Amino acid sequence: MSYRFYGFNIEDVTLENYAEILPKSLAYQIQMFLPPEGSFATPDLQRYLEILKNYEEEDEGSSMTLANRLRVAFRDLKPDTICGKFPQAELPLKRRLRCVAEYLIRSNEFRKLRDENGKLIKRKGVLGKMVVIYQPEPKLLESLRRQDLMQ
Repeated sequence: MSYRFYGFNIEDVTLENYAEILPKSLAYQIQMFLPPEGSFATPDLQRYLEILKNYEEEDEGSSMTLANRLRVAFRDLKPDTICGKFPQAELPLKRRLRCVAEYLIRSNEFRKLRDENGKLIKRKGVLGKMVVIYQPEPKLLESLRRQDLMQ
């Protein structure tokens, strides 16, 4: 389930109580559809929330930063490549994810796997190039918990 939909039932959300029930990001997202600017009634609002929930469940990272997408992908703390965790991603996204991985290395949430001589351990990626293997660190889980991205 998308992290933005934890802790409430869509059936309980109405035009009158949406601001108290919904997380701030969702409440802000739907404001433009509510009267007086918009024309949503409570059933419309609930249908829209259901559509959003289904969309976010299909693509878990749709509403996350790239750093959080990497954190969620590596939350099992098993070493892997970005290609391994994001096999369907296009090349520009993989490049951006590698840049974000460097940021996560500096924040001690990732490290690159190295052999006993200090050389990087690499394996063939999806395109046949040699790619770095990232080892997530326990601090990554702390970041996910702090942001309520883990149950």
